[in-house]
Amino acid sequence: MSSRLLFPVMAVIVIVFLQAAAGESEMNIVVYMHDNLTGRHQTSFPVAGLNGSSSNPGKFGTLVVISDAITKRPYVNTNPGNIVGRAQGTYVNTNPVTGLDFFMVFTLIFQNMEYNGSTLEIQGTDRFDQPQCEYAVVGGTGKFRFARGYAVVTVESASGPNAVLKFNTTFLVPS
Repeated sequence: MSSRLLFPVMAVIVIVFLQAAAGESEMNIVVYMHDNLTGRHQTSFPVAGLNGSSSNPGKFGTLVVISDAITKRPYVNTNPGNIVGRAQGTYVNTNPVTGLDFFMVFTLIFQNMEYNGSTLEIQGTDRFDQPQCEYAVVGGTGKFRFARGYAVVTVESASGPNAVLKFNTTFLVPS
């Protein structure tokens, strides 16, 4: 092995060893967030903006409060095992030109599965004109205490302003 490759390989080995010695485990959870701005099952509500609570979420400065269902599969049904919790928090439109960028800050609250009562804290910018985006996992509670990692988010389906987002979430937690 050339000496140019030796340092990067050794650095990776040291990092892996330090993570193992620190007692960290990598976790991966895939869930679906059902964000409904309209309809009978509305879960996201504009609360402030240029026109107050009647502001359009697609307009710069509009603040939306969410309490979206989180499911194991990309649809909501009457099977109680499919709904695993809620995403509660806010997002604000941050792009005055296109209206397609949103700063997201919310908590995934698990109310089912083996993670009942645990939370993941998520934040980042969603650029709606991109096929996928990445949010930071900045913390957690319960089984996810001290979590850190990322979530790759894609749109599973959309109907007008309503969307189902797939969260492929990877994070480290102390063992």
